[in-house]
Amino acid sequence: MDNEKRISLSHLDLLKEIGTVGAGRAATALAEMLNCKVDITLPETKIIPLESLDKILGNPEDVYFVLDIGVEGEIGGRIFFLLPPKEAKILGSTLLGQQTEDIDTEDVLFQSALKEMVNIVTGAYMNALSDMSGLTIMYGIPSLAIDMVGALLDFLFIQIAQHSDEAIFIKTQLKVKDIEFEGFFLFFPDIESLRKLFEVLGVKG
Repeated sequence: MDNEKRISLSHLDLLKEIGTVGAGRAATALAEMLNCKVDITLPETKIIPLESLDKILGNPEDVYFVLDIGVEGEIGGRIFFLLPPKEAKILGSTLLGQQTEDIDTEDVLFQSALKEMVNIVTGAYMNALSDMSGLTIMYGIPSLAIDMVGALLDFLFIQIAQHSDEAIFIKTQLKVKDIEFEGFFLFFPDIESLRKLFEVLGVKG
C-alpha cells in the first residue's frame, strides 16, 4: 500500500482485538469437538507486506501442510493456514484418537479431520470479524496441500499479489491435553475489502 493506505496502530489494535475474540471462540469450539480442554494463547497479530513473508515463513525448503480457503461476501480474499508436518501428525492423532506413529498423512480420514479443525478455527475468526463489523463474510471448504515455503511464496506472488499487497498474519498456539501446537494463519483480504472493513468499523489511520 502507499503511505495514504498504510495500516496504522489503531487498525492493528482493532485486528488484535478481533484475533483475541476469534481465539476464544476457536478454543470453545475445538473443546466441544475434542471433548477436552483447549487453550489458545492470545494470538500474535501483525500486518505483513507480501514481499516480507519470506522472513516470517523461514527456509524456502521447509515443508508445511497448507490449507487454502476462499473468502466471499462483503469481504473478499484468501486464507491460508499453515501447519508443520510433525505438528499436523500429532494434532491428527489427537483428533482421531490414534498414536502419532500410526498416522498416515495420505489418509483421507486424517486429512478430513485436519480440514474440519481448520474450518472451525477459520469460522471462529471470520465470525468474530463479521459480528464486529456487521459485514457478511462467507468462506469455503479448505483445500489441502503439502508444499515447500518457496513454492507457496511463488504462488502468493503470482496469484495473490494481483488483489492483495499485505497479509493479516495471526500466529496461533493451541494447547490440547498438555500438547502445544503452533500454526500460521494468513488472511489476504483484497485491497478494497480492507478499506471497507476499516471504514465500517470507524477506524481511521
